[in-house]
Amino acid sequence: MFNIDSDFLALDFDGVIADSIGECLVIGYNTYVKYTQAGQPICSLEELDETRIAESKRLRNFIRSGEDYVYINLAIDDKARIRNQQEYDSFVNKHLNLKGTFYDLFYRERESFSTTKEKSWIELNPLYKGIKQFLTQYHSKEKLFIITTKKIKYALKILTGNDIHLKEENCFCASGRDTKLKIINKLLARNNISSDNFYYIDDQVDTLIEVKLSGVHCLLAEWGYTTPHQILRAESENIPGIQLNDFLSGNYR
Repeated sequence: MFNIDSDFLALDFDGVIADSIGECLVIGYNTYVKYTQAGQPICSLEELDETRIAESKRLRNFIRSGEDYVYINLAIDDKARIRNQQEYDSFVNKHLNLKGTFYDLFYRERESFSTTKEKSWIELNPLYKGIKQFLTQYHSKEKLFIITTKKIKYALKILTGNDIHLKEENCFCASGRDTKLKIINKLLARNNISSDNFYYIDDQVDTLIEVKLSGVHCLLAEWGYTTPHQILRAESENIPGIQLNDFLSGNYR
């Protein structure tokens, strides 16, 4: 059973701490509009067509980084047939020449939106119920980490906007070169932590399957963007799912 006094806890951000789908879809759509020079930028998710929102949320389960939210819009307009991670990765690889452009435009749009419309931007990233109290009252903050593909400055901006203050040195941004598995392995080695005393919670099954190679406890957050199919896949890989109430109470193994 997880022990807050002796065990270390690492959390993904989007889909675990914050329900950031609204912000990501707004920024991704605005970026795509600027890239195609067709359409008008938006300030809220309600301004998008419901069909586009639904398909964007479905494709969100396959993303790996911020620029993927631009690829989602490209896939929708291209009417790409994407049913799983492999088909999504194949679509991105087919348009790999756009990756750098999408990356630059996406983060430029996020920086502009979060700076000029800061209050609205933070509101587009609501925390899941109970998360604020959990993080503010967590008494072993030296043993608490955030490991996310989100740029740390934005994760901290959302937390600070909710009056939550975590140690910046305990927050890590994962990338293609510095994956979550590599980050966790470095933390284990650097701090002489036994893998049996380290818990990692994410809402992406593929990420958890990879991180599991480190030997740490991996748990699938079922309160975020997970689908029944992903929950079943996690079970087949011996990765337990966890409900929000159980997470907040520390009731997991």
